[in-house]
Amino acid sequence: MNNETGAIRIKIESSSLKWLRKALIVNGIGDILIGLTMMLFPQKLIALVNLTYGIEVLYLSGGWGIAALSFGIMRLYAGFHPNHEICWFTAIFGLLEGAVLTAFGLFLWFATELRFFQVSLSTLFAFFFLIAYGTAFLMRRKEP
Repeated sequence: MNNETGAIRIKIESSSLKWLRKALIVNGIGDILIGLTMMLFPQKLIALVNLTYGIEVLYLSGGWGIAALSFGIMRLYAGFHPNHEICWFTAIFGLLEGAVLTAFGLFLWFATELRFFQVSLSTLFAFFFLIAYGTAFLMRRKEP
């Protein structure tokens, strides 16, 4: 409240920031769910994408599950944090991660015996959020 006029100040977020917050929250929830699945149910995830299960896969699944869980918590934190700069800073890494993971999945599809279905879970997830974060940055650029 402004002491001189008694008016209440309302903080209005831009449409790009609203979009970004939603993307961060949805990405965070997705990362947490994937991370927990990788840590707690690796056999089911491996069977879902028709890969061969082994102790090496269990090790990788657990390690990457912890990383995905950590990223998810970070994105949820950023999505709900009142400081919008934290949102945009976090989105830079989401944009980078989305681009690199999408390219990696496509590379594996073209350069190895893996089929698109086998790399599709991470590749499409990454591509979706690459587009979501890219859209937020484009929206921000067009705002006054």
